[in-house]
Amino acid sequence: MEKKIIVSFCIIGLMLVSSCISVGANTRVGNECIFNNELSQPLNRGITNLTVQEAWDMLNGSCSIEIPIDVRRNDEWNPEIIDTPIPEHPRHFCLDRLEDETLLEKFMDLYDGLDIIVYCKAGGRSWKAANIINDAGFSGKIYNMVGGITEWKIQLFPTKPGGILNITVDDVWALCRTTTDATQIPIDVRFDSEWYSGFIKTPWPECPIWYPKSLLETPQGLEDFLEIYEGNEVVLYCAGGYRSLLCAYILMGAGFNGTIYNMLGGITAWQDAGYPIRNNTPPAAPDIAGPDKGGPSVNLTFEFSTSDAEGDAVYYLVDWNDSTTPEWIGPYKKDVTVTLIHTWDEKGTYTISAKAKDFYGNESDWGTHILEIPRTRSSGFDFIQLIFERFPFATTILRYLLGL
Repeated sequence: MEKKIIVSFCIIGLMLVSSCISVGANTRVGNECIFNNELSQPLNRGITNLTVQEAWDMLNGSCSIEIPIDVRRNDEWNPEIIDTPIPEHPRHFCLDRLEDETLLEKFMDLYDGLDIIVYCKAGGRSWKAANIINDAGFSGKIYNMVGGITEWKIQLFPTKPGGILNITVDDVWALCRTTTDATQIPIDVRFDSEWYSGFIKTPWPECPIWYPKSLLETPQGLEDFLEIYEGNEVVLYCAGGYRSLLCAYILMGAGFNGTIYNMLGGITAWQDAGYPIRNNTPPAAPDIAGPDKGGPSVNLTFEFSTSDAEGDAVYYLVDWNDSTTPEWIGPYKKDVTVTLIHTWDEKGTYTISAKAKDFYGNESDWGTHILEIPRTRSSGFDFIQLIFERFPFATTILRYLLGL
């Protein structure tokens, strides 16, 4: 009887072990591994696995915004991506870029605090990417879409070409007025005369930047663009949409890692739809508030402020009138007062100068402030010298008493 009980327990134990192994096993699709952790349950690392059905339901709902992040290579992204509506449409950020610390910082700048759904071909690379993002201290929700785009297509959910995403001016207007779905940067690729005659009006930081097509067509200009905007979401536009499309192909051919949008119809369609355009004026000369006098080697505090007619973010260039080299600092949002501390080592009269420039590079006139740094006086000889400076006749009396 006892032997039968022992055998029964052994059999039950083996069944439980077998069941655990089965649940914990990984399924392989192609050369990628799908993790069969309990779907839709938070994992130990703050990552939640989703089925493609759950991802589809979330991305087509209206409760909140989830951003799909495609971490596949460019050659996989360009032909085909999952198809979901704006603003819950896929963005591109390759896994190997996430493994680069500098580009990982860019990712965090773009998406930290948002809800993201990471996906790849089958789930393996997206799981790795989710862990990298989580380890970086990501403060939003991280979902891993199990099965990736492979399972997405098996379930007959729609796909579309990736690479260049053509979007309407209505889509651009919806995207570039809020950072709750990441930051999209409009890039105006027109000639300088077109740019200075007016450009689309969107708020900072989702405001247009001028980067003409002629510059993108040069090796150095293209290299500089990639360095600045690699990993970002850029919205290219021109007068009617043709030049911006050519620029999009230039970026795609250069292996740009990020999301490339082409604004259909350009600024012409933008104006026809009744959306605003604007010109640009430079900020006002900065006001400098601070002490008029100070001492050598003493920390002195100064406040810098300016106004900009269009409410643009601004940079400041401060010349302390000493051996330090002036450098632009910023950008600072409108109406922000900038506080800086500086020290002078030698006595003298210093003219502190500052200028501002807006986000588009238009510079203001100089603002100035005069500061006196008198000589530090101490007891003893300096005190006697002060007496002689105050009472010049004392010198004559002293010379008489000393017989000089």
